[in-house]
Amino acid sequence: MSEILPTQSLSVEPPSETLLQKLYEELVGIGQMDVSAGAKCREQAQQVLANPEISLNWRNAIAERLHEANHTLGIKTVTGDDSY
Repeated sequence: MSEILPTQSLSVEPPSETLLQKLYEELVGIGQMDVSAGAKCREQAQQVLANPEISLNWRNAIAERLHEANHTLGIKTVTGDDSY
């Protein structure tokens, strides 16, 4: 996964529609990402959810995808050294 969202601060403009769309699409495949890429994708999703400058529609869509990814991860069979 490539860097798609810069670290947000209050003085930085919200990410573009293109970047939000890319994050939205990447959340579908988060289960197939390596651990580091998946964590980065989740962190970016959390940044979007915490940013009131991003439209409520985008935040709701990202929240739903993140919820689905978390649910899928939660029901996944844990084996070996897995800790989730």
